Amino acid sequence: MLKTCFETIRVKEKKLLHVEYHQKRVDYTRKNLFGLDERLDLKSLHVEIEDGALMVDYDEFIQNVTCREIPKREFKKFKVQSSDIEYKFKYTNRDELNSLKQNNYDDIIISNEGVLKDTTIANIALMLDGEWFTPIEPLLFGTTRDRLIRSGFLKQKELKIDDLKNMQNFAIMNSLLDFKICKNIRIDF
Repeated sequence: MLKTCFETIRVKEKKLLHVEYHQKRVDYTRKNLFGLDERLDLKSLHVEIEDGALMVDYDEFIQNVTCREIPKREFKKFKVQSSDIEYKFKYTNRDELNSLKQNNYDDIIISNEGVLKDTTIANIALMLDGEWFTPIEPLLFGTTRDRLIRSGFLKQKELKIDDLKNMQNFAIMNSLLDFKICKNIRIDF
């Protein structure tokens, strides 16, 4: 049985934002997970909302497309959680990832053997010595992360738990949040 994957694409003024980065990840996933070279053309998807999120569930074929508003969320409290979880592909079944979440925290920062990875919903970035860095090996190679690395805004580096104590700023990023600097946060270790 094939595992279904998904993409969440930001919609603004009825246009899919940064769709080429989502297309690249869908192509990569279909080739490496399903052994398929045929392209699912994301640009051809019908957008029914002015602003929001387009959710695309797929495996061999597009299984479902839905539109929704983007919920407003605050990110103030994080907990560093050690795990050896693998999440190389963006699966619709996120039970293992969601099981890591902790009550009383907005999200967790996943680490593996002291090396920082991601949160459960976003890639991370730390400002160190005035520059933004993101993990070399995140859980998931996100589309916003890819775009910001290519633009030169983000640099890749192995980030350790101690870097959280020495950072000047902390940000999370995904296609819906874009690059969100989290102000006045608390990180528990």
